[in-house]
Amino acid sequence: MKQFLLVMLGVLSPLLCFSHQWETVLPDSVTITNGFINGDNTTELVGRAGNDGAYIKVFGDGRYEMATFPAPEGKQLLFQNLIPLDNGGYFISGKATSDPSNYYLGELMVMILDEDLNVTYGRMFEVEDGFLGFADGSAVMDDDGTIALLETAWRQQPNNPNSYQAKGALFRFAQSGECLNCHYLLGNPPDPVYYMNQIRDQKMMNDPYSGQTIALSGGQGGEQSLLYFDYDFNLTDDCFIYDTCFSPWEMDRYVSNPHVGYWYNANEMLLVADQRDTDHYINKPHLLIGKMNREGAIFEKVEINKPDTLFYAYGGMAYANDSTVYVGTRCHTVNWLYPLYPHAYLLSTELEILGKVELWDELNYFVRAIFPTNDGGCVLCIKGDGLFYDEPIVKIIRFSREDFNPIPCSVKKVPRETIKALAYPNPATDELNIDISGLMMGNKEHHIQITDAWGHICMDRIIRGEGDVLTLGVSALKTGAYVYRVYNADRDLIKDRFVKE
Repeated sequence: MKQFLLVMLGVLSPLLCFSHQWETVLPDSVTITNGFINGDNTTELVGRAGNDGAYIKVFGDGRYEMATFPAPEGKQLLFQNLIPLDNGGYFISGKATSDPSNYYLGELMVMILDEDLNVTYGRMFEVEDGFLGFADGSAVMDDDGTIALLETAWRQQPNNPNSYQAKGALFRFAQSGECLNCHYLLGNPPDPVYYMNQIRDQKMMNDPYSGQTIALSGGQGGEQSLLYFDYDFNLTDDCFIYDTCFSPWEMDRYVSNPHVGYWYNANEMLLVADQRDTDHYINKPHLLIGKMNREGAIFEKVEINKPDTLFYAYGGMAYANDSTVYVGTRCHTVNWLYPLYPHAYLLSTELEILGKVELWDELNYFVRAIFPTNDGGCVLCIKGDGLFYDEPIVKIIRFSREDFNPIPCSVKKVPRETIKALAYPNPATDELNIDISGLMMGNKEHHIQITDAWGHICMDRIIRGEGDVLTLGVSALKTGAYVYRVYNADRDLIKDRFVKE
């Protein structure tokens, strides 16, 4: 028997001031936690609706269906992971909690749904003795079709009942729902598992080259843990490390909310995380996107919304296909004051910033999820924080690649006498030409960057080709003043201002 309520709605909201294809507003009681996007651009999401677990399917035109699953008596049910199964059904995991003030901490609920969303299997897992409950979790499907799930088990610190620590609990499930393995991760210094103290900032993934399961987690004091497991969840001795990304003591950095989900090759992966200086939250967080090797070292990076700008990034997620990276995040004003607003960046997989959208109409929203579509666009899920609303509000917004206003960039050879100025025409309407004829480009990689009046990066691209004039298509930029600079790893080569009419 179907144990859910199915609702069919198709209301599209009026267009906002930013460009997008459509927008859908979900009911006030809905919270979104996770999901994926299909090849037909259907977005499938899970979360919570009121006290019940929720599954939401958003179609390619903005219509959506929502199915709710009753919580156990006296509890709230929050779905946190959604994995499509080979038979068309779904693996879902989440939390059932009796504490209305913390619906992220409770018993682990695992469910199997068929393709019609009938519940074919359901089981509750209680945390081991000494722990208070499970919190956030992350799941992936391995190559053999089993599902690996990393959960957070919270307990009080020894000799300090007012302090808590979190340790990992790894599960493996068959697609029928059967639990094949359960393995707790407990350690003491210098064991890297010890540093998974803040394991709720974690991401599970498969290494497509070694076949190992990997967990990237935030850690105690800002340290990070990059852990490699074999099929039985044993840590592999030769390839797990801690203190990855940046050490807060050696590099004067603090990194949290790490997310990895894209591999360049057998030794390089994409990392997106918050980065701030060592005095933690007070000191100007910004968004870091970089290439990280298997040892946790970041050797290429781009920092979005740097600390000397008005708005600071906090929180981010990256999703990529073979040529495009989408990163969603939010910005606070100086000293963490409201309002905050969501925005999203479009990058190449070479970490070039191609464009962005800033959702100024959505003050006090933050990005909950972002997914790439098969036509080069993305679907953005944002949530209001409830500060100015009776209930938080969730919106699903569909953008095309063009909505991010990518700036075309090309280099061409022209007769020297046709070059009119260092940058022309200025003011510019459609194109801006920059004289690079006097630069010794050599073998170094050179970039062209444009920032707006607030210091926000609008684009940052590698200059490719040979010629005398660099031409930028600036028609999509808003009217105003901008700074452009041509630079390499050593220094700025050209830096000046222009006006977009």
